[in-house]
Amino acid sequence: MSLIHHDPDLVGDVDPEAEDRDNFHLEEMLNEWTDEPPIRHDVYPESDGEGADDSSDIHVRRGDGFLYHKQSFFSGVAFKEAVIDYALRTGHNLKQYRYDKDKIGFICVGCDGKEGGAKCEWKVYAAILPSDNMWKIRKFIDTHSCIPNGECEMFKVPHIARLFVDKIRDSPEFYLPAKIEEIILEQWKISVTRNQCQSARKKALQWIEKEYDDQFSRLRDYAAEILESNKDSHVEVECLVSDEGKDMFNRFYVCFDSLRRTWKESCRPLIGIDGCFLKNKLLKEDFDLSDGEGFIMISDRQKGLIKAVQLELPKIEHRMCVQHIYGNLKKTYGSKTMIKPLLWNLAWSYNETEYKQHLEKIRCYDTKVYESVMKTNPRSWVRAFQKIGSFCEDVDNNSVESFNGSLNKAREKQFVAMLETIRRMAMVRIAKRSVESHTHTGVCTPYVMKFLAGEHKVASTAKVAPGTNGMYEVRHGGDTHRVDLAAYTCTCIKWQICGIPCEHAYGVILHKKLQPEDFVCQWFRTAMWKKNYTDGLFPQRGPKFWPESNGPRVFAAEPPEGEEDKKMTKAEKKRKKGVNESPTKKQPKAKKRIMHCGVCGAADHNSRHHKNDKVSSSQLSQLEPSQGSLTQA
Repeated sequence: MSLIHHDPDLVGDVDPEAEDRDNFHLEEMLNEWTDEPPIRHDVYPESDGEGADDSSDIHVRRGDGFLYHKQSFFSGVAFKEAVIDYALRTGHNLKQYRYDKDKIGFICVGCDGKEGGAKCEWKVYAAILPSDNMWKIRKFIDTHSCIPNGECEMFKVPHIARLFVDKIRDSPEFYLPAKIEEIILEQWKISVTRNQCQSARKKALQWIEKEYDDQFSRLRDYAAEILESNKDSHVEVECLVSDEGKDMFNRFYVCFDSLRRTWKESCRPLIGIDGCFLKNKLLKEDFDLSDGEGFIMISDRQKGLIKAVQLELPKIEHRMCVQHIYGNLKKTYGSKTMIKPLLWNLAWSYNETEYKQHLEKIRCYDTKVYESVMKTNPRSWVRAFQKIGSFCEDVDNNSVESFNGSLNKAREKQFVAMLETIRRMAMVRIAKRSVESHTHTGVCTPYVMKFLAGEHKVASTAKVAPGTNGMYEVRHGGDTHRVDLAAYTCTCIKWQICGIPCEHAYGVILHKKLQPEDFVCQWFRTAMWKKNYTDGLFPQRGPKFWPESNGPRVFAAEPPEGEEDKKMTKAEKKRKKGVNESPTKKQPKAKKRIMHCGVCGAADHNSRHHKNDKVSSSQLSQLEPSQGSLTQA
């Protein structure tokens, strides 16, 4: 190939060796060409005037595994931390031998000339640069003549605390002193005392507490982070101004927009409240409850809550939790063992006929119990009087209480940490349910499959007689009911309340060889289940990246007098069970081995405490050899 292209029609003096000469020059250029250095990221570029001092051209590897060139430090403390990281990584026993305001050095004392051996040569020395207020490594001998022996004089309480502060923050009950000591020995082969680990854990907890105090003072910044990461959410930080002009914390409210929209679009209109009071209208406004028409609320029988619901949501269907009603009855009639089955059978009545029958059984059992039950207004907690169309047969608030029970660990944390733990648990829970729902292949949810499986035995033995207008007469166990598949109704009312075919309707479906999934309401279909868990919470950033709201600092309210230093015990942290609940079952004690005397065989003493009284030959002949005694053949 020629660098100059010749026109073949051109007549004149032409160099015949031009093409060969051009090829030779190209090959020579390629041989002399060198590729440019690769692009480097996160590396300080070289500048003129640097690198003249060979003593500063030192490689120091930090404990995190990254290699630094011409290592510089902002302070002697940072340099010391780097040396400790090196000691942990290598296992050598390093010791500080010099520390002035502008100089610091460390040596290895692994052998220290013991047993006739030479001292270890390893040494590192740093000083402040005269032209810059930075610490620079001036001397580094990276040669060890000793073997690590599990000792490190520099590994003290603050450094142990620094290594475990993140772990203790996440699991304070797991990382106890004994566990910390075990991890240090296993991971770094360094021996530390139990007292060191205990002091380190205490110091780490102090750091964490100070960190949480700083986060609490920035509560408004935390609210701003929620609004930035979860757009259109509603967050309220309510404070009261003290006499000193400080903002004292009163209440915190948050409603995530994604959860609000999902609940309004694809969830049943059910609200569960456990031990809360509707003291303001935030919940009402966020969920567009208006006067409560078409919504259901389940709660305990707290007088303040009942009045608040009647005032703010007069048309809501307010169901009382049967579990709390039974607990109150149990306090008065603790010796009445049949209250529990009678009360729950009454609550589970699907129609007014069953309701009257179970109510009569309670009256026959005990008239005083009957009068107490009637005072609770059974029509507010019996299924027979639930509004048709909600497709929610719940008569207790266990779904809310079980979720609250999963938050016990979070409640023990500081305020912001508690909120973050609850938010993170909800985010992960929704994400897991999203995977579960989107991988489910059935038409209906697993709950429907389990529900119909429990009814299959009765449905398969029911007698079905067809009628006109698409209705059927179903007989089972002496009872007869009318089923209308087109209207999704049965005279037992169970189908209308649950939204899933009852045993009578299921019997008709089996009789006609139809698909039971086609007669399930929309709330229990897989498509709606997927929609419930499509949009979840967005992850949030840590305190370092919270936006600055420029609001005043928030201060915690002062604890009551005499409770400043009071801490909750393990017994106080546990939820106090009501008298109606089953007590915590204890493991049975292991049976102890009963020792017997090797001389006489008695169980009240052993051979050491056997009386050395002479026993007659007739008594000896009557004694049977006991386990462990020697007999002569």
